[in-house]
Amino acid sequence: MRAQSRAWPLPIILMMSLGLISCGTGSESQNLGENASPLGVSGRGPDRTFQPSDLRGEKNFAHLINTFTQGKTEPTPWAGYWWPYTRNGIAAGGFSDNISPAGKYDAARGHTTQAQQWEVKNHGAGVPKVQQWWGHCNGWCAASALFPEPHESVKVNQINFGIGDIKALLTEAGMSVDADFFGERIDVDDPNSPKYWDTVPDQYFLVLTNYIGKLKRAVLIDRYTGSQVWNQPLAGYRFEYPKPSDYLGNSPDAPNVYKIQLTSKIWWLDDGVAPDVQTHAFNFEEDDPTGVIQSRTLKMEVWLDGPVQFESDGKITASGDVIVTKKNDAYVGGAWMMGEGYMVDAWPDYMWVPYNLTKPFDPDEDYVNPYIDAEWLQAHLLTPNGSDDPSVAPGRLESAPPAYPAGYPYRYTPGLPFFPGSYPNFPTTGSGFPTGYNPNTPSNSGTWPTNSGTWPAGAPSSPR
Repeated sequence: MRAQSRAWPLPIILMMSLGLISCGTGSESQNLGENASPLGVSGRGPDRTFQPSDLRGEKNFAHLINTFTQGKTEPTPWAGYWWPYTRNGIAAGGFSDNISPAGKYDAARGHTTQAQQWEVKNHGAGVPKVQQWWGHCNGWCAASALFPEPHESVKVNQINFGIGDIKALLTEAGMSVDADFFGERIDVDDPNSPKYWDTVPDQYFLVLTNYIGKLKRAVLIDRYTGSQVWNQPLAGYRFEYPKPSDYLGNSPDAPNVYKIQLTSKIWWLDDGVAPDVQTHAFNFEEDDPTGVIQSRTLKMEVWLDGPVQFESDGKITASGDVIVTKKNDAYVGGAWMMGEGYMVDAWPDYMWVPYNLTKPFDPDEDYVNPYIDAEWLQAHLLTPNGSDDPSVAPGRLESAPPAYPAGYPYRYTPGLPFFPGSYPNFPTTGSGFPTGYNPNTPSNSGTWPTNSGTWPAGAPSSPR
């Protein structure tokens, strides 16, 4: 990415604080930005539930499946790093040097800001009850949808900002946005909770085809169906065109509901990459060997309010509209057909579409760093070669603060089991674990990197 740039939508309006500490997102503001499309949720605060009328785009299944069988966001959102709290968020050093993005920002602004200090206090490893998966993926998602991808380092007030530094600062600015929001975050791993199922297949189909297919807008998802939050921006989607055999017709228990089976694939950008990674073009590749773009296949029933008609060549010529409604406290509209075992990495927990960056109402707001000024970033970092700020004198660069308690080795993650060794949450080769284990390359797949054994009891296992 990117052949073309996307301007930052202005003006900044009322804040939607994506207020979940995590790679997460939360409630919406009461106003949408100027760029809001006719489709979507408008004025839906945290206490207002989704209504069928909230989806005001095209709903006719035949038209949507024939016109928008596949779609991709234009321009493609960019891959980035998730800046975990356990490494002090954007106050982390140790990538290209021991100076953090927040520290460089403070220096370039003549230390009139305290972004690094605030970040350590509010987005750092010392945050009470910090969890391993807490980070900035919601801010990165929004930034990747609203800002062009940085491609070059810049110098501002004698301070060098690498691509990773710029992405980090944009990510922090993206922690507060206005957005359309579909579904509710589940905070417990309870499949009996209505929230576990509230992003129903019909809603998923309408959001993808209308926002990405028709409008080319970025759709962001929490790809982790359970309580953890892993926001990712979608690069694109594709539905397999249904065959006549996929049409199930109606059923005696719902004579006015007509069902058709669908299989879809979604592709998203990853945030477990180097901070300065550059995003390559997306063209519906089945697999990406770089790992920057990842994918998942979802199977479902979509429910319609009228029958589907096929021509002899298999093309759908007419159908009812896609149904999204509520029954008691549960969302109704389709059924996920993922089989056994798909209870976490399955359908999105929620979906959202950002429009504008916003500023916090309260300077003590503890979710978005109040010292990161998006207008300043745009004026000085997002210009070719950078643009100096003559209102301040350059400040001294300060080393990034340590992210770990005194006496604990580098990369200790608070709250996880401690094992002696160079990477404290992972055993060393001399501690009786399988030969060939390299503590510098811990596996997330449940096996040792050499596949010569399994994780010991109590060892961390995260989605990343």
